Amino acid sequence: MNQELYFLRSTEQYLAKELLYYAAHLEQSDKSLDDFPELKQYEEHFGSCHGDIGVYILSDAKVAGAAWVRILPNGKAYVNNDTPELTLAIKPDFKNKSIDTALLQQLFIETSKLYSQVSVSVRDIPSEIKFYEELGFVKCENTEHKNALGIASFVMLKKLENPNEEKEIKHLEEACFRRSYS
Repeated sequence: MNQELYFLRSTEQYLAKELLYYAAHLEQSDKSLDDFPELKQYEEHFGSCHGDIGVYILSDAKVAGAAWVRILPNGKAYVNNDTPELTLAIKPDFKNKSIDTALLQQLFIETSKLYSQVSVSVRDIPSEIKFYEELGFVKCENTEHKNALGIASFVMLKKLENPNEEKEIKHLEEACFRRSYS
């Protein structure tokens, strides 16, 4: 399986819109994004706001998923104006292939250039909680809420490593920008 990571740019905002459907787990319901206008803020005009950062992954030349962060004062995982909220979307055909971890590891590297932490709204499902805990997220107390589908959720927070520390970190290359348009 050939996998390539790319920056999610403003010109590819349509990917954020398409993948938000999976991030909100709407494939598990009979609903569409149009039924949840509050979700629009997670994708609308992605890349046009300062601090929007995202990556997507191609697996055998097909878009498999994406992860992005942005400051969302009305978001489910809003902490403060210095903490972007994470959105992670993996298409069903690509689940359980470590794509989510690859996306997030690269996103954390890129995000750490601007932010010291990132938040996420996590459904109260043991496997999801474990996944985020393994990535270094910690549950924030008194943040229980219902997600768009009415499922019990809460906020988790991850402190990001300082990118200026002395160690080799692989950043996405400018060549990836060029290749993402071809």
